[in-house]
Amino acid sequence: MRKTFCFIALLGGLSLPQSRAALPDGALPFIFDSHLYLQATLNDTVHASIIYDTGADFLYLDKDFLELNHLQEAFGRKGTARMGGAGNSDPQRVDIFIDPIKIRCGELDYQNKITPIIGLRDILGRYIDGLLGNTHLLQAPLMINFSESYMAPLAEPLPPDSLAGYHKLEARFEENRIDIKARLQIDSANVVEGWFRMDIGSGSTVSLTHETTSTLHLDPVPKAYFTTQAGGVGGGAEEVTIRAARFCMADTLENLVMDCSLNEKGALSFDRPYLGIIGNEIWSLYDIVLDPLHASVWVKRNQDKGTYSQSSTTHMAIVDRTDIGDGWIVNGLYKGGIAEQAGMEIGDTIIAINGRPVKEISWEEQRKGLGLKGTTRYTVRKANGKTVTYELFVQKPII
Repeated sequence: MRKTFCFIALLGGLSLPQSRAALPDGALPFIFDSHLYLQATLNDTVHASIIYDTGADFLYLDKDFLELNHLQEAFGRKGTARMGGAGNSDPQRVDIFIDPIKIRCGELDYQNKITPIIGLRDILGRYIDGLLGNTHLLQAPLMINFSESYMAPLAEPLPPDSLAGYHKLEARFEENRIDIKARLQIDSANVVEGWFRMDIGSGSTVSLTHETTSTLHLDPVPKAYFTTQAGGVGGGAEEVTIRAARFCMADTLENLVMDCSLNEKGALSFDRPYLGIIGNEIWSLYDIVLDPLHASVWVKRNQDKGTYSQSSTTHMAIVDRTDIGDGWIVNGLYKGGIAEQAGMEIGDTIIAINGRPVKEISWEEQRKGLGLKGTTRYTVRKANGKTVTYELFVQKPII
């Protein structure tokens, strides 16, 4: 994280140093950890850590957050609904609260009409309680300032000097979503240009839909195959990770690590009004102004050098579930990577790294990165309850 702020009610009990700079009136400070973590209060009494997701509409709550805090019945009557997401499955039936829930986020007050209950922590880990979409947070112009880690509603019309130094992107706002014109060049034979969906609910760089992927000639392109059990609300996902020569939006990014979806269903499959999605490894490089009233997106490059050219060195994906167990769950693996070769399986629970229990590793340390290199010992509990130790030689990125 670039800069930290002092919170009254801290996310996950984490203590952060106070920022030197004062925030604008009405600002919503966030912690950036691939996603934008905000503080909210539900029905005046329940504190929750939520993320902003431009790929969503309203409030969604995590099922384990409700169960662990004995809140299953706290928000009134329940019903059911079907909903899909980025995962590779058909829309699934989920429980919903059908009584309105009041939401206070900073100085903004909303009322949610229906609230789905979904498995967010299975995807993002123990520090998320819910997510909030565009219906509430994007009613007026909104600044997302990655330089100082805050969001802030802006006056309408925008003050003349508020966009100094910003670049206006070609954008469209349709059905509560935001699309951006961009150009992706993988190599001389593979160029994709058109509309990409802005997805601040994604922690990735660029992810192409399966339909877009199927138009490319990727046989000679170095690639790594990835499978996860938590690709989104819709379940698991399959994709290939590759490098692209350049991505052009406001400016040009070179040597980009990106994903090509192989999903047959869900938001990254076929028949989508976009070529792919743009996630926070790209958006965090800019300070952003979203103006829904004029269908405008403005960006200004910040000082963050970014991680868009880096790929996994452990060749697996993990999620912290020490809220319900003893460790971190392996929820994704690269085919033929060092983790899979050592014997790691999706669903394994990592309980210690180099002899250190992962329960002792704070969220702040996780966000900074563990700096693992060379021979690394993972103590793992298998699905059958057996505990084993795997040694991985952490050195080369997967792609």
